[in-house]
Amino acid sequence: MSKTLKIYTVEDPLQKKFLRKISSTVPKEEIQTEEFQSFLDDLIYTAENVLTDDGYSAAGLSAIQVGVDKKLFCILKEDSETFEIMINPEIKVIKKEKIIDIEGCLSVPHKEGRVSRFKKIKVKYLDRNGKVQKGIFSGQEAREIQHEDDHTNGILFTDKLED
Repeated sequence: MSKTLKIYTVEDPLQKKFLRKISSTVPKEEIQTEEFQSFLDDLIYTAENVLTDDGYSAAGLSAIQVGVDKKLFCILKEDSETFEIMINPEIKVIKKEKIIDIEGCLSVPHKEGRVSRFKKIKVKYLDRNGKVQKGIFSGQEAREIQHEDDHTNGILFTDKLED
């Protein structure tokens, strides 16, 4: 049975410090463990069921946001409305063109801002079974991946706000 995980926020000084950590790479042998798979289930369950005080739901959620410094996150797939796990993602920019749009974050409550992100990216990652996946993402999915990947590097969207 999956459970809801506590989402760390910048409002708590200790949690804010943890959110600034650089996440560690997930060893391939760890992915198959029952404990790790259970954590992935809980991460997705949390992303599917969280609702902020402002009425927002999750478009993505990184492990660091729930107190686990592992380089992984889930993003909401637009075509299926399901969350996809990305472990140890490697992002390459396809086009240097950027788009500025409004972002928010579950870990930065009651704040939104304009952030510039690359329009189109290629991502190589491991899925929840440890299999190598590659994909090209654009639009909102590309934005979500870059936002969540920033989390794994200790970066918050507020660090990238445009005027």
